[in-house]
Amino acid sequence: MGETTLIDLSRLMVLRRKLDVAANNVANMETTAYRAQHLSFEEYLAPMKGEEIGVKRERPLSLVDAASAFTSSGAGGIRTTGNPLDLAIDGDAYFAIQTNQGPRYTRDGSFTLDGTGRLVTETGQPVLTDRGVVIIPPQAREITIDAQGQISTKQGALGRLRLVKIPQSTPLQAVGGNLFQSDRSAVDAPIGSVKLIQGALENSNVQPTFEMSRLAEINRSYEIAGKLLKNSQDVTDLNKLAEVPE
Repeated sequence: MGETTLIDLSRLMVLRRKLDVAANNVANMETTAYRAQHLSFEEYLAPMKGEEIGVKRERPLSLVDAASAFTSSGAGGIRTTGNPLDLAIDGDAYFAIQTNQGPRYTRDGSFTLDGTGRLVTETGQPVLTDRGVVIIPPQAREITIDAQGQISTKQGALGRLRLVKIPQSTPLQAVGGNLFQSDRSAVDAPIGSVKLIQGALENSNVQPTFEMSRLAEINRSYEIAGKLLKNSQDVTDLNKLAEVPE
């Protein structure tokens, strides 16, 4: 495998990852509180002797690598729903969710009650408060959640929703279901630093025009890179044929 082929293949692999990420962003333009994903890139120096890929060279080969994915921190717009269990966060914070894998975080406040009265996500995972998992009494007819996350019914206060902040230097990793995890422990957001809006939800922060144009651009680049790779392979095959003794 020649150096030109390796370079073309490296670019094609990165473009494929970019294409997958952009397509996923476009697919989630209407997903509540979805945070757009992007890729960061870094140089990768192939080893001097790449016997594992059948290449030997006198100098390292500079390739490109999609180092990691990162989450856009921009907030989406707010839309009113009128559902008392729908909540939007105004500010830099996340809801804390209990899962079998440990705490996870989300901006998606489209909550509901399960059969036992627990406040849960749409996929049935409990929403955490300062008292743990909250259970709404079955006789409660009116649920009020104030700007600070305090949950109340006519029977009294039930707890304050746990709102957490993620250190800016800590990347969030999407784990599916509109949930994120962090390598470092989240800290409780100071009371008053953010507010909740009851009866509303946050929209996706995907910018439709930007993402659609970016998707088309990446797709064109991917097609061009694929043709270049094929051409370089064809040239290599011709050179090999030319070296075959008659």
